[in-house]
This record gives sequence, structure tokens and C-alpha cells, in this order.
Amino acid sequence: MDTNIVAAFAQAAKGTFKDMFALTAADSGASELSGSEDHGWDVTGLVGLAGQAQGVVAIRLTNGLLSSLLASTGVASGADETRQLESGLVGEMINIIAGQAISAIHDLNIDIAPPVIVRGPNHKIGWPNIASVFALSYKLPSGVFEIDLCIKH
Repeated sequence: MDTNIVAAFAQAAKGTFKDMFALTAADSGASELSGSEDHGWDVTGLVGLAGQAQGVVAIRLTNGLLSSLLASTGVASGADETRQLESGLVGEMINIIAGQAISAIHDLNIDIAPPVIVRGPNHKIGWPNIASVFALSYKLPSGVFEIDLCIKH
């Protein structure tokens, strides 16, 4: 995968958590995923990319981290609203990350599709068969998250 694209998404992920939650996301590794492994994530936010690069970008989190992030926003909610607010927060995060990363890649014209949120323990994602899936892992004081990239350029 193009190192400029990976670097743009890595920088965007760190910047988004800094700007939205005043948290410093520490790199905890990168790896290529086979797509069939168990992962332990509870929530995934996905956006599709089209144009001079195609693919899917995802943010993956645990319910614990997502609850902590939502609580840090100060938005008061009842139990009925929490799931909707969490999904909205995940969608907003992946939109911001993808938007910032694409803006940083000046030489490519790329459009972003609206986000899709997938929930459930160890859910499976049907990654497009266009490129390898590359996972960027991060640590926060309240948990871990991952940015997954499957992009053909």
C-alpha cells in the first residue's frame, strides 16, 4: 500500500482523537490482516472511497472505549439514546479521519461515501478483493482502537 496514503490516515486518526477528545493516540503497531481472523472489536465504522483510489476505510473500537469517548463529550443521554449517539459518534469519527486524510493527499481526487456502522461482538467485514487490508493499531488511556485500510491506488 502507498506509504503516503498510510501516513495520511495515521496522522488523521491521531489528529481526530486529539481534536475531538483531547487524547493522544499512541501507535501500537501495524499489520496486514487476512480478513478471517477473530478480532474482538464490538463496533466498526466504515466509509467507501471512490475516484483515483478505491476501497474501504474503517475505525474499529470496543464498547468500553466507545462508552468512555461518548461520556467525555459531556452529552447527557438516556439508555435509549446511547446506542444512537454512539453510532453517530463512530460515523463522525470515520468521516473526519477519511476527510482529513484525503485532504492531505493533494494529488488524488477521491470521494467519500456516507458511513456505515456495524455492531456486534467479533462481527465480520466483507472486505473488497482489490487490495490487502492494512491495520493501524493505537492505544489510548481508556482503551485501544484500530484504523483498517483496504485501498487500491
